[in-house]
Amino acid sequence: MGKTVCIIGAGVGGLMAGAFLAKKGYQVTVLEKATKVGGSAGSYVRKGRTFPTGATIAFGLEERGLLDTLIKELQLDLPFQLLQHPMDIILSDRRISIYQDQKRWDEELQQVLPERQKDVQTFWKKLEQISEYVYGVTATGVSMPISRPYDLGKLPSHALTHPKAMLHLARYATWTVEDLLRKYHLESYEPLRQLIDAQLMDAAQTDCTEAALLPSSLALAIYRRGSFYIEKGMGQLCEVLAERIVELGGEVILAATVKELTYEQKKWHVTSRKRSGEFDIVINNTGISFGKGTSYADSDSFSWGAFRVDALLKDSFWHQELQGRPLPFALQIVPSKEQTVLFSDVHGPVYATFQPAYDGQGEKVLEEIMMTISIHANEDGWRKESKDVYKAIKQQITDAMFKEIQKVINIKDYLIYEESGTPLTYKKYMGKTSVGGFPLTVRNAITKPKSVRSSLPQLYIVGEQAFPGPGTLSSALSGYHAARAIMHTHHLK
Repeated sequence: MGKTVCIIGAGVGGLMAGAFLAKKGYQVTVLEKATKVGGSAGSYVRKGRTFPTGATIAFGLEERGLLDTLIKELQLDLPFQLLQHPMDIILSDRRISIYQDQKRWDEELQQVLPERQKDVQTFWKKLEQISEYVYGVTATGVSMPISRPYDLGKLPSHALTHPKAMLHLARYATWTVEDLLRKYHLESYEPLRQLIDAQLMDAAQTDCTEAALLPSSLALAIYRRGSFYIEKGMGQLCEVLAERIVELGGEVILAATVKELTYEQKKWHVTSRKRSGEFDIVINNTGISFGKGTSYADSDSFSWGAFRVDALLKDSFWHQELQGRPLPFALQIVPSKEQTVLFSDVHGPVYATFQPAYDGQGEKVLEEIMMTISIHANEDGWRKESKDVYKAIKQQITDAMFKEIQKVINIKDYLIYEESGTPLTYKKYMGKTSVGGFPLTVRNAITKPKSVRSSLPQLYIVGEQAFPGPGTLSSALSGYHAARAIMHTHHLK
């Protein structure tokens, strides 16, 4: 009998690990608290419509991209669309469009940041050069912290063939994004700073003063490689991963909240609502602690909660309001300072996406558009409020977010339905208030990254808490790294 693996949490990291392990013959059982797979990259059904739980844009699906390589190795079929114009960033005095095409992006930078045009061009050229070097290293499959030979992946051969790139990365290893801004005397150029902070708060969970330059350079430049909308939403990636696990002989059990996790006689004993048993190996993909050492949730690293609004708009929005003009997939809006609630209880930018609407069976609803709005929120304090105060604060934040969007584009005349969720909503349905992993500071990303291997025997941690950090692509890579570590350490008999 082969090694048994229990994966707690059917997020993209756990499912990616499970698919690779099932492919190699491990007996995989996935236990998921919710009634659908996906976690922070999944979906839920409300009022007969399917809404995303979090992530909406995918990266790494370009030919031979980081995610493309993984899904092709697993022989997955995943329909998606390249986003040529994925996002507009709305600053206090200007609007910046993010383009996939390098020429259009260079022209956009020149047009919208004319005050320091030459310095901005030089800065961004260096940023994208660094991102190329970081991407090259990431593509080797290196997993940090390096403590086993297989953690290196193909890094040694890459270093031999790209010595200049490795020297550059060593030079910038402990730099923040602000350090690079300072190099080009741009640290006080507010429009560029706002642009970068808007992007980093979403991708790195912090701003340029703290964000590590190496991973942040890739996050800021990755749109030129390609960003993608997966048909029917990001949850489809998790659906096809779960289906692959089952096809390979594994199990994916939903509505199976894990109640207890203990280690005795070299076996992990897992107790859940639907399935309990003994396993050789456990992978925790939940971001939730089941006891000391089972998660990084008990560490002192700061993490964010989220406040989000799910809404439906009338399809006439496209024709009457936009009058045929193209709308980017997403808007990132830096709130005006007068919106004090968005600088205290929550923290910008306001992030809005516009997607096709689907019903509960996954069929497109032609007369509707789905809009999601989200913003970072402090995790603490929500439970302390009375029911009436909680409801009032929730409405106040919702109104402030809608007001910011309304300044950019009229949506109120087309609104069919909207419902808000706070960190307590995430706690109820996902078991935790935090989302997005830990900020990509120099400490978290470079000097003391969190390994997929835990301090406990035969227990691994994947998802946004572990290296390489926040985001769906990073979570998928962490799952692959964990699967590789297991295959090297716990051989099938």
